[in-house]
Amino acid sequence: MLAPARFPVPARRQRPRRFALGLLLYFLLTVATFWLVYRYAIRVAALYGYDIQQKWLQFGLYFLIYLTLAFGLGLLLRTTVGTFGQLLRREAGPSGETLLRLTFLVAVTLDAVVALYQARFGNTVGLNYFLVGGLGSFAGVLAISHRWYGLIEVISAPSAEVRQAVEQGHRGLAIKSSGWDRVKRGLDAALALVVILISLPISVPLAVLSWLSDPGPLLVAKVAVKRGGKSFQQLKLRTMVKGAERDTGPVPAAPLDARVTRLGSLLRRTHIDELPQMLNIARGDMSLVGPRPERTVFVRRHLLAIPGYARRHAVRPGLAGLAQVCGDYYSTPREKLAYDLLYVRRRGLRLDAWLLATAVLMALFGIQPKRRTARRRAAQASELDRWRRAWEALRGDSAPALAGSSDGQHPAGPQEGAGAPLSEHLAGPAVSPQHEQTPHEPLAADPQAEG
Repeated sequence: MLAPARFPVPARRQRPRRFALGLLLYFLLTVATFWLVYRYAIRVAALYGYDIQQKWLQFGLYFLIYLTLAFGLGLLLRTTVGTFGQLLRREAGPSGETLLRLTFLVAVTLDAVVALYQARFGNTVGLNYFLVGGLGSFAGVLAISHRWYGLIEVISAPSAEVRQAVEQGHRGLAIKSSGWDRVKRGLDAALALVVILISLPISVPLAVLSWLSDPGPLLVAKVAVKRGGKSFQQLKLRTMVKGAERDTGPVPAAPLDARVTRLGSLLRRTHIDELPQMLNIARGDMSLVGPRPERTVFVRRHLLAIPGYARRHAVRPGLAGLAQVCGDYYSTPREKLAYDLLYVRRRGLRLDAWLLATAVLMALFGIQPKRRTARRRAAQASELDRWRRAWEALRGDSAPALAGSSDGQHPAGPQEGAGAPLSEHLAGPAVSPQHEQTPHEPLAADPQAEG
């Protein structure tokens, strides 16, 4: 009788076995940690007299303990686990992302055990310990991320020659500085600080989840142009994988872009990824309302191709803009410029308040300004074509083909509102970008312009 054939086990079946063994080991270590904490916590407390009267000192020390624990554990894991994996499997050890996630998991597990022990003295006490320990653990893995990857990833940074060329293109630009601009600057700084404080309960958990989806730099910085033509780093929560533009260079995000993380798509849809720009607003690089910042590498091209493009930088760039509200994500630079120049001329308390309120409603609830249904559907149906046009305008070459799309079909709906007539939104006589000096023609100085 022939012996039964022995087929090699596929690699995909070996991986769940390793995962199951790891899960079992994690469970055993958690049980051991529970036992150690409940047995020896009282002895540790006796070392400092069972209580620290100052709560800020107590939780401050607890935060530092977990920060140090997570930082040291991460470095230790990289040295031991990586070497051990190379010896056993004769291949590269675990990735840096895996080690960072593992470090955070171990630290938070220990924090949860201690918090459950402290919950004997009250649920609030246990919750406070868990939150402080979790923040300390996250600070520890962020310190490792800073050491390995950096905390801020500057994507496609322009060269010094490009920055200098952009500044040269703005020489002689008349900076707008009306009374409203000065009042607005004070309001921007005050509101930015308020938003930073109010949004902490939302932004911190989202930052943790965003980091866990792809450990590495927490923020991403795009080098954009601010008022007067100088460049600055526009901050955002990182919603794409690391090195998203390493091979492509600066490009507009495509519909259903594969570089966007799972959580990143939600953050981009709700614009929560732009909360770090409150730091830019507080510093004076941006404003709450104004033309959206454009990247320095693109501005250099637009200065050469579009007459009068520098005039949009006579005011501070903003978090919410007229082109953002009345245009869409894939509007061409010429289309956006028409809206931007109209805003520069008609800016004021009434228009700024309307733009800010409308942008918030669009971001949080999807409520868009009034526009005809046919116009909205047409914009949705042509999103892929508009993305191609935006690519060609920004890059100067043909847009690549997208997987899963064809000429007759395209992926998801638009990211922002579709173009509506400005006369539906602005007070006063009916106005549209065509009634202003168009960006297709040289823009002469306007002595009636405000500021």
